[in-house]
Amino acid sequence: MDNEITSVVMTIITLYALFADDVRVLITDKDGDPNFWILNIIALGLFSLEIIFSSICKEDYFNGFFFWLDVISTLTLLLDIGWFT
Repeated sequence: MDNEITSVVMTIITLYALFADDVRVLITDKDGDPNFWILNIIALGLFSLEIIFSSICKEDYFNGFFFWLDVISTLTLLLDIGWFT
């Protein structure tokens, strides 16, 4: 989980998760929304895998502060997916 490539990929996905909905609103019309929602589902899945793998690999991660911070922030991605809201 502490691999440099993993960190770079997850950082890019984090930046996507932070700014993609704003970009979607600014540059696309309604027809482009499902494409962003699919990308958000992929990001949600990758963040979920990161939580699972971190819980297995890192001592004191599961049920700790950063575990719950990651779970809550991952669940907020559901609010950016129109099919869920």
